[in-house]
Order: sequence, then C-alpha cells, then structure tokens
Amino acid sequence: MKYLSDFIKLSALLLFSFSFAQQNRVSRYNADMQASKSFGVQKMELSSVSKNTYDFMALGYFINANNNMYLKTKDKKYIDTNISVIKPILIDTNSNTSYQKNGWVMNAGKGNQNAKENGKEHLISEGYFFRYIGEFLDILTKNKLYTNYQPAIESGLKYSFDKWKARSFSQYGDYSLLFHQRLHTGANWAVVALYLMKYDQSNKNSYATFVNQFDQQLKKALVLNKGTGSVLYYTWNSTYPDTFCKALQKIKNYKPVVQDVSHGNHVVLYLIKAKELGNANWADFNFSYLCNTLKLKILKGDSIADNVDGTTDPSVQNTGWKISDGWMKLIYFDASLYPLIEKNLTNYSNKISNSALELQFNSIYP
Repeated sequence: MKYLSDFIKLSALLLFSFSFAQQNRVSRYNADMQASKSFGVQKMELSSVSKNTYDFMALGYFINANNNMYLKTKDKKYIDTNISVIKPILIDTNSNTSYQKNGWVMNAGKGNQNAKENGKEHLISEGYFFRYIGEFLDILTKNKLYTNYQPAIESGLKYSFDKWKARSFSQYGDYSLLFHQRLHTGANWAVVALYLMKYDQSNKNSYATFVNQFDQQLKKALVLNKGTGSVLYYTWNSTYPDTFCKALQKIKNYKPVVQDVSHGNHVVLYLIKAKELGNANWADFNFSYLCNTLKLKILKGDSIADNVDGTTDPSVQNTGWKISDGWMKLIYFDASLYPLIEKNLTNYSNKISNSALELQFNSIYP
C-alpha cells in the first residue's frame, strides 16, 4: 500500500507541476500579447483597420495563436481579441468601403519586395490570412460563439476563395491562380477550401474539385525515404510534380526545387487540417513519418536545416527556425517532439522574440 500511496503523491506532484508550468505559459502569453510589441494586440488592431494585405500574414499568425489559446484554456478573451482584429476587415463594412467593391490591397514600404504589388489585391497574402479565418469560424460554430458575426465571417472566407477562382477561370480556364507555382501556396488555399466544403454545402463540389486535384499532386510529391535502422521519413519538393494546370504549362523551365522548411509549414498544416476535417484522401496518412522528418532531417541541435531533406540553401538560409506555423504542431501527434524542439530553438530565441511568430510559438505546447 505504501508504494500505491507514493505513486499517488508523485502523480499529484507531477500534475501540479504541469498545471503550474501551463499557468506560467498562459501568463507569459497574455503579457506578450498585451505588451507594446511589434506584433502585439495594439499593433494588430491598427493593422486590421488599415486593411493592408501586407499585414495579412502577421494577422493570420496572430489569429491562429489566439485560436490555440482558446482551445487550450477555453478563455473567451482570446476569441474576443480575434473578433477585435477581424471586425474592421470582414464585419465593419459599408456600401462605400465594402471589400466586395474595393477588395483588400497591398501597401508595402519602399524597398520591400512586395512594393511592386502596391495598390493591388494579393492572392498569397489572402491565403495566409483566410486559412486561419476558416479555423476561427470553425471554433465559433462549434462553441456557439458570436453567432451574429458568423455569417459575415463565412461570407468573407467564401468571397476571397471565389474571387480568385473566378479570375483564374477567366484567365486560364482552371484553378491555376489558386494552385500558384508552389505546393505551399496551394496548401494554404486547400485549407480554405476544406473549411468551405464544411460550411458552404451548396458549392461543396467546386471546393472538393480543387482539393482533390491538389491532393493528387501532394501525394505524388511526398517521397518516403528509409533512414538508419529502416526508419521512414518524408521529403518533397516545393514545385508540383506535374505541370497539371495551364499556368504551370506556360512556364518554360519549371524545374524541381526542394521544399524549404519555412514554407514547408503550410504543407504540414494542410495535412493536419485534412486529418482534422476528415478529408478521406488522407485517412491513412502516417504522421509518424512526417514527425521523423523533423527529428532526423530538420532539427540538428545547434542549427535547424534550411530544407526538409536536411540540406542548406543560401536563398533561404537561417529561416528553418520558423516552424511554429505547421511543424511544431506535430507535437500533438508525437509529444516526444516538444523537448527536442525546445532544445533546438534555444539558439533562435533572439529571432523569435518580437517577431510575427512569437505568439504562435508561445501558444503551442502539450
């Protein structure tokens, strides 16, 4: 009986320690979100009012971080915070400023690589943003929160996808614009399409067609490799395996390019969402092989690989630390990844601090 008593005491201590650690993480997250940081709530609220698509990427990360925190704590303040940044973009519109008439346009600073798109709508930025708007809508619906805003949020989600689909069919006769030139861009829109399949049943077939075509390419792209001791892991290229749509067919030299870790996040996130949302195409997908990619090829102790096959790449050098958007979420499939990730990120704390990804990093824990 003494051993049972000791076990109960130890279990209670471990539970208390875990709860205390979790409380510390929540407190830290709340402090960082409210602080006058580059990507805290104050900055995000200002960005949302401007409706500048240059900020849509950071806004997407911010929304996802609060989604994560709500799911862990069930504290509605994270939902309220997301509503505060979403309203100016999707809900507080009128006949003169409605996105249906004017859209959302790029306004990047001079010298920024996106400045060439200033004054124009930006498909890539909208994909970053709306994948997490779909996630947020799903959370609101499941928890019966802000039911008065749900139709407007769904309408914005649908508007963005359908707008680019219409332009793509007008220009190419297929979904070329949404697939874009790289798998990771198509993955963001495939996440949007998965949520629309769930919430816009009347047009489900249209979204399903896009998803199925994307899935065919992704399945072909994923290469299963055998490591030491017959351990299996995935690698893939960021380029599509086939020139299967009109836009790709017009590119004269469409050569294979290995997937970089940073943008590979989007592919990983898509696979996680495909599983979560019941996409039958991925019902038998083995996430342990994807976890092995992270363990064997990407996390290298003192540094994090640039590419998913463990190679370095001058064009994306020192960007492999950006793993919060997808790779880090694999801890929900393999908890042993978490201490390994924390150890490998130690040397990147200065890069993470005050970055657009900081809150997202802090919102993901076992």
